[in-house]
Amino acid sequence: MKVLVATGIKQLEFEDRPVPQPGPGEALVRTRTVALCGSDIHLYEGTHPYRTYPNVFGHEASGWVMAVGAGVTNLQPGDHVVVEPAYYCGECYPCSIGRTNCCSRMKTIGVTVPGALAEQYVVPARALHKAPADLSPRAAALCEPCAVGLHACRRGDVQPGEHVVVIGAGPIGLMALAGAKRRGAHVAITDLIDRRLDIARQMGADLTINSARQDPVAAVRDWTNGIMAPVVIEAVGTPRTIESTIQLVSDAGRVVIAGVTEQHASIRGVDITKKELTIYGSRNSVGLFGEAISYVASNPDLFTAMITAEYPFERAIEAFEVALTQPEQVCKVLITFEAL
Repeated sequence: MKVLVATGIKQLEFEDRPVPQPGPGEALVRTRTVALCGSDIHLYEGTHPYRTYPNVFGHEASGWVMAVGAGVTNLQPGDHVVVEPAYYCGECYPCSIGRTNCCSRMKTIGVTVPGALAEQYVVPARALHKAPADLSPRAAALCEPCAVGLHACRRGDVQPGEHVVVIGAGPIGLMALAGAKRRGAHVAITDLIDRRLDIARQMGADLTINSARQDPVAAVRDWTNGIMAPVVIEAVGTPRTIESTIQLVSDAGRVVIAGVTEQHASIRGVDITKKELTIYGSRNSVGLFGEAISYVASNPDLFTAMITAEYPFERAIEAFEVALTQPEQVCKVLITFEAL
């Protein structure tokens, strides 16, 4: 079988490897679709904080179960599945309080352990969730980022009728938009790229702000009648966007940081205490895959609107280059594999 291996920064090559066999508690999956995440692109260009080489990227994935190992009773060959990519130990402090997405010994498919950009791969059976048989492979690959967006909204305790600002209309920002709308909020979203803001409008954004041409603070002030936003979700991961959350959030508001960066952001302590802000980190998701699958399955066109380019697996290297070098043209890139 063919596997796409990252041997170093911006170095991808196809390798032929034998089909792995599932051990106890594992399942063999035949890949159908993999959506490229921003973290995949950061891993490719060498800027991701958890990068390691050689590696096999890909964690937003769908496929079919081909075989199961001993002790696996919840799956059988032929099942249509989506992947929950984070493995947790079940023993550390975060795991003991149900925060398995914060596991101190976490392993993540496509980041710290080999991922789904292979014709077949083995994963723990508990990492797989059955998807409806009629859920399209295009939509199925979006269940994982949908769960991430739902989790960010849960972290921010988004309430019906609240004004929420999402910073960044990339895939995770768009998923946070979808999650906030699901909770009944009014949502504004900012970005520098008009095409992404067009997709945000298709997905129900109440206000879109191109921050290259508009002042987001002034726009949000007008939108909220001077109150500013009770919830701000940052989904970019740059010092500037993290710092801007403090200007956009209301007094007594909540800030959720979902973007990832190794750079330092500068926020004055007085700005936090004066507004008495609550600031949350948001990482992966926990306990939300069932809801994400249901949400995507009931609204597939809503989510697949963000897919702007598709490539067969044999052109996956080209897909990475396009995603890296043409952010104005692409939002979500999908890699497809042969059907059963």
